[in-house]
Amino acid sequence: MPPNLGVKIPGPMSYPAQGVKLFLTQAREFPPQFNRSKFIKDKSKVLVVTAHPDDECMFFAPTILNLLRQSCHVYLLCLSSGGFYNESSIRKEELRQSCKILGIPAGNLIIIEHSQLPDNPEVKWSRLKVSSIILKYVRHLSATVVISFDQSGVSGHLNHIAVYDGLESLIFKGLLSEDCEVYLLKSVFLFQKYLGFLIVPLLYMCVSFSFASTFHDVKTIWKSMKEHKSQFVWFRKLYIVFSQYVYMNTFIKCQNKTLVQKDM
Repeated sequence: MPPNLGVKIPGPMSYPAQGVKLFLTQAREFPPQFNRSKFIKDKSKVLVVTAHPDDECMFFAPTILNLLRQSCHVYLLCLSSGGFYNESSIRKEELRQSCKILGIPAGNLIIIEHSQLPDNPEVKWSRLKVSSIILKYVRHLSATVVISFDQSGVSGHLNHIAVYDGLESLIFKGLLSEDCEVYLLKSVFLFQKYLGFLIVPLLYMCVSFSFASTFHDVKTIWKSMKEHKSQFVWFRKLYIVFSQYVYMNTFIKCQNKTLVQKDM
């Protein structure tokens, strides 16, 4: 038995309560305690690559809001117009309004409509087409940071995974410039995905590549999601309350054709 050093170690059931308490006391105005060293430089040109309208607020909003606070130039490249139910025109306008609420300038939104990239959970997109589109806009915008899905695509959606596949192809072929950093949004287990918000502050302090939402951010994200009226069904209403991706994003960094994951 290890020696008793006089240090009280909290049981695992106490971590959620500690996390909520810490979040309530420290996250209200995004104070210095909650703003540790930045892993993405201020004023960087950042390209966020998504698959569908609403991905920006369902998965990447904490990152987008934090980067805008850092005076970064945030561009959103959405690789489809969300036409699964033949509502492309509606979905595009919803995306524009969502971006407006998040603070992404209208001129920084790029929506792709291509026959090889249909919004369909049963269709695997062309890796070549995805990679060529991403490369085109990385070069056109002189982006120094690219952010997108990891190999599990957060939800396992084939379109999300195809975005990763296209980006992976660019990385391992060495087609991105050496000064272009790539961060992949880490997929988490189902339990953590929907209850991880309870331990967000603890995770935030343990994971180097991460962004957390403030109270104001959470309200902004909810408002942004509500702009996607055609998608705002009951389970998405639950999602924006409980999903960890509303409260925190954690990333894996691609570096020298390898994945770097710090701390956790």
